[in-house]
Amino acid sequence: MKKAIIVFQKFPSPGKVKTRLAATIGNEKAVYIYSYLLNYTHKILSSIKADVLIFHEGQIDKQQYAEDNYSFYPQCGKDLGQKMSNAFDQTFEQGYDQIIIIGTDCLELRSRHIEEAFACLKNNDLILGPAEDGGYYLIGLNKNDGQLFENIVWSSDSVFANTMAIATEKQLKVHLLECLNDIDEYSDLNDQLIALISEIDSK
Repeated sequence: MKKAIIVFQKFPSPGKVKTRLAATIGNEKAVYIYSYLLNYTHKILSSIKADVLIFHEGQIDKQQYAEDNYSFYPQCGKDLGQKMSNAFDQTFEQGYDQIIIIGTDCLELRSRHIEEAFACLKNNDLILGPAEDGGYYLIGLNKNDGQLFENIVWSSDSVFANTMAIATEKQLKVHLLECLNDIDEYSDLNDQLIALISEIDSK
């Protein structure tokens, strides 16, 4: 099976990333937290045997990712749903059999979650990793279905529920991963990230 992990990420510019978090801690610290999460995510991916396709918003420093299994593409679409659907289409067209999409917001994500997603795609149509805020941190497919990304209010607490409703209506076989916490607002921060912010204040 030819496997691909799509990572949706942005260039860490002030005012462009972690804007809800920045409203509480300021842009500089929000960018620092975003960069920390970004590096953490790619560290997790280093142990997984799959190609990594970065779909980026804004510029990308390709030299930061020297691994042979990395490739880079601009995000394309008017909203997150269209961007994800287009990314799935573009990647399936390259001959991949199993594809998952993740973001860079989840410090609780482990390589075992991604391995489980790939393993369960053998017998399921859709893999979802629900997030505590009502969204999802991972989606996996073995063929694209654009309807899964239509008529959804993105960045709301209904994203997961609406996606599940579409999957049920289409009679898709779904496997759910462990529910994890995404980092979007100050209340999402754990002790580790709060300590990192404190380090900035002390400098």
